[in-house]
Amino acid sequence: MSVRRVEGRETRSEIHRNQRIPTFDHHRLDAFSVAREALKRGDVLARRLPRGYATLADQLRRALLSAFLGIAEASSRSGADRLARFRCARGEASEAAAALEAVQLLSLAPDRDVETVIALLDRLCAMLTRLAGLTQRRDSLRSPPT
Repeated sequence: MSVRRVEGRETRSEIHRNQRIPTFDHHRLDAFSVAREALKRGDVLARRLPRGYATLADQLRRALLSAFLGIAEASSRSGADRLARFRCARGEASEAAAALEAVQLLSLAPDRDVETVIALLDRLCAMLTRLAGLTQRRDSLRSPPT
């Protein structure tokens, strides 16, 4: 499907190229990129689980999605609220890793595929621990001594 250039009009690709894609706070976090990759790869695994494991697939998907969305939410918050959201996202990432360990223990997916997502989640948990710690330290520096 090609679009011809008409005098005074832009082609679809030119219009798309000229549109500004919004950038939110979470787009600047490496943790968000890692969570996005874990979500994509984990969802592929969840979709391939055999019949009878729908609850495990659902649990895996929900935990991955909650971690992903939690990072976005935390990045737009401040103070104790930001800290709590990063901690919740870390908890969801840990839950997703546990669900993947169950997939691996039950031999429901190739080990290599499962281990790739677990490695991403391990990295994500480390990043979220660091982000939560930075948030906590920054807040303690802002509050006046008692």
